[in-house]
Amino acid sequence: MKKATLSLIATALGILVAVPLQAGVKVTTAPEPLEKPVAFRTADNKCITTVTGGFLTLGGEKIGSKQTFTIVDLNGTDLVDGDPVKVRYTPGGLKGDKAKSNYWMETPEGIKRNSEGSVFKIKVVDTKYAFQTSSGKFMTGVEKEGLFSLSDKQADALLVQLVDLSSGVPKTPKKPKAEAPATPATEKPAAPAAEKPAAE
Repeated sequence: MKKATLSLIATALGILVAVPLQAGVKVTTAPEPLEKPVAFRTADNKCITTVTGGFLTLGGEKIGSKQTFTIVDLNGTDLVDGDPVKVRYTPGGLKGDKAKSNYWMETPEGIKRNSEGSVFKIKVVDTKYAFQTSSGKFMTGVEKEGLFSLSDKQADALLVQLVDLSSGVPKTPKKPKAEAPATPATEKPAAPAAEKPAAE
């Protein structure tokens, strides 16, 4: 009987101790990152392009697999100013092998790609986007030995349009044709007037 009573008391104490502990623990789940396939296009229709060796350039004019990236919004919301993001490149484009993916990475020399990557902060400027590194610098469009350089000033930042590739690659905007200078019209000589016979 004593053993049963002690067992009952021990169980009751266990419940009394456990219930307040569970009530005091707040369980929060981290938001799922939101991924979106994009291309990054400048105002003069140049696209950020991957090149061999983990480098980036502004060499592409059309969107192909080397201009296709995935922007990973780490807080899982629509992309807004200040959001933390990672930028992934998968060789072969959207249908490529994700195991071979690499990410934009801040290095002391500039931005390149590697297997881990860095977290960037999105800065919205009008309808364009800029990328700020975790050290507070901005990615510029200046290429130096295959890397995009960095600047302390947001005014130097590379501004890009995010081209949504969720529904496929849109047609590349055509370059405006340069108008040929107008050539002056050559005047035709006037036809001689027919002579009227003199009246007699």
